[in-house]
This record gives sequence, C-alpha cells and structure tokens, in this order.
Amino acid sequence: MKFKSLASIFSVLAAVLAPLSTLAQTYTTQSGVTFFVQQSATATAASGIVRLPNFSGTGVLNIIETGITGSPSGCTVALKYVSNAGGAATAAVATVAFTPATGTQQIIVQPSVLVGDNYQATYACSSAYPTAGNLSISFSPSGTETQDPCLISPKSSVVVNLTGSSATQLVALSTGKKVYVCGLAVGNTTAATTLTLNYGTGSACGTGTTALTGAVPMAANGLFTVGGFSTTFASTPVSNAVCATASAAGVAGILSYVQQ
Repeated sequence: MKFKSLASIFSVLAAVLAPLSTLAQTYTTQSGVTFFVQQSATATAASGIVRLPNFSGTGVLNIIETGITGSPSGCTVALKYVSNAGGAATAAVATVAFTPATGTQQIIVQPSVLVGDNYQATYACSSAYPTAGNLSISFSPSGTETQDPCLISPKSSVVVNLTGSSATQLVALSTGKKVYVCGLAVGNTTAATTLTLNYGTGSACGTGTTALTGAVPMAANGLFTVGGFSTTFASTPVSNAVCATASAAGVAGILSYVQQ
C-alpha cells in the first residue's frame, strides 16, 4: 500500500488502531474460571482447584487490584495443572510476573504444556508484598492454539527516526519477554535506501544480531508499510531488543508492538 505523505500514513493508522482496544475487551468476556475474589494481596495465597472448561491452559490471566499500597516487587501467579483424579499438582507450567497496582491487568498465558484437566494458582511475592489491598484473579481460556498477542493485547508504539547508517534501538529488551511486532509504517525523505529490522542484546542489538526482515528497498521519497497492526508479522526470542538499520539517513515513521 502506498501513500502520498507521512501525514496520510498516520491518518490511516488512527483509523486502523481505534477499534483494536474493543477487540481486546471482547476477548475477556469469554467464559472463564476464577481463582481469587478479593483475596488479600499482602501474603502468599493458593487457590482452589478449578476445572478448565476446554482443557486449554492457554489464554488470558485477568488481575483486578483494589486498594494496593506499598512498593511490591517480585510478584507472580504460578499456574499448575492438577489431574482429574485429584492427584498432586504438577510443577508450574506457567509463571506470570506482574507488579500489583490498583487497576486491571491482562496478561497472556502460554504454558509449557498446552492442555490439562484443572488449574491451581499460587500468588506470591519474592521481594516485597503490598502493605494493603486485594486481588481478584480469573483466567479466560482460548483454544489449544496460541492467541496472537497483537490481536488480544494492548499495544505500544515507538517513533522510528533513523539518522544514520548505524543500528538504532527501537524497543529495549525486557528479561524473559518477547517482542511481537504488529506493524511498521515508515517514509524515506532522502536518497534511495534499504531498511532492516533485527533483534539482539547489548548496545543497539550489537550482540547476537539477527535479522527480523530482509533489507527492504525504499526509493527516494518512498513509503513502506508492513503488518496489519492487529496481527504479528515478526517476533523476537525472549530477552531481546528490536533495532532498525537503514543504509542512509532520513527514514522516519512508527512501529507498533506488544512486549510480554
């Protein structure tokens, strides 16, 4: 798709991105299971055993927090399968890290084993618990397939502004999290150039540098868009940053992503 100006790119993006929050909201209305209702957030708590309606451990963990005070850190919800026969719980198949804060958090669960009979949740903080407050935690299962984070999760965006031929970091790495690139729209204001997205660690992805895209050719004063901004077109391994490299300066635009 081509546009005549960067302004036209952003006007189209506004129209595309506006309905996406509705998609994420409607997903959480699916039938799910409840682990905690107004559970104290000040100490470790283990839920009862709850039946997974479609035996899928993949889905969204919904955390509603009220009255949270203090400076909690190192907090997680660990999910374990329990057999239908009432056997012992497995080792955690998913450990979801979060920081308690009054409000609502929705986090994708991608367990190491996709299916099971029942879930049991344990809430704990390894460093500091809130000094007050409560948690209500539920789980909205999907099918056994992994749901696309760019479809069901709130997205972030970053300005792309490449001023030279060296790599520029766009999304900093977060330990244990992947970056899902949902869309890219850029324009080139100077001579013909190429654009490459890559991932890696270290300064500007300088360690373990690996291409996410090929070297995309861009004509002088050209425009380039990829991805529908509601589906993932590229993703990194965990604990990697996303960077961009152009063969000449003058490439600018926006990158949309989910990091989790």
